[in-house]
Amino acid sequence: MGFSNSQESHPADLPAALTIADSIRHHNLPGAFTEPVAYAKEQSILSEGELATDIHIVVSGAVRLFKMMPDGRRQIIGFAFPGDMLGLSLDDRYLHSAEAISPVILRHMGRRQLAALLERDHGLRKALLAWTMTELQIAQDQMLLLGRKDATERLSSFLLTLLQRRSHSTEDRHLPLAMTRTDIADYLGLTMETVSRTISLLKGRRLIRPLADHSIELLNVPGLQDLAAGNAITVQLDPQRPAKA
Repeated sequence: MGFSNSQESHPADLPAALTIADSIRHHNLPGAFTEPVAYAKEQSILSEGELATDIHIVVSGAVRLFKMMPDGRRQIIGFAFPGDMLGLSLDDRYLHSAEAISPVILRHMGRRQLAALLERDHGLRKALLAWTMTELQIAQDQMLLLGRKDATERLSSFLLTLLQRRSHSTEDRHLPLAMTRTDIADYLGLTMETVSRTISLLKGRRLIRPLADHSIELLNVPGLQDLAAGNAITVQLDPQRPAKA
């Protein structure tokens, strides 16, 4: 992913943000992107409220996107992977914060340079619109996940989304998880203990298999899809109460 030159993937099969990155890269505009910049694990990339001077394309690694509530609690609003774009804002300030959750490599580009490219390139505007529509769909799915789904449905949906985003192969069921269970909990609106118990329950039903390298193998994707859609009998974390955080 990232800035791959592979000719085997059709643009329609690639993430929208990667299509934007490729579109920019193929312009005859030397220096549009900076040289790759490395970030250490847990290093801050951008902060909510800072002047939004640049956009960022993830070349490698994983990034958590989050907002802080007035009482100090953190809500993770998403994760970014190779090919994803960070820092795009209609305002002049970043709308959320971003941190590396593994060693990360980014390329940066000034917002003014991007605006100039958008003015003169219809294809790039189309790619940006596709990316924006994808982000809107993700936000709508997240609202449904937090508002209506129980713990098993939330975790099943999360794992399936990762599978869709991180694998172009229908046979690849191995998910490396750079994020911690606390990150997953903050994203799904659950406690870490609930996430851990739900992982154990899905393991017990032979839907997933946690591996020693902090990855998860999806053993039964149709079963996870049934759980995510609410079409299967809900696994309760506690027989006395619903599977909520």
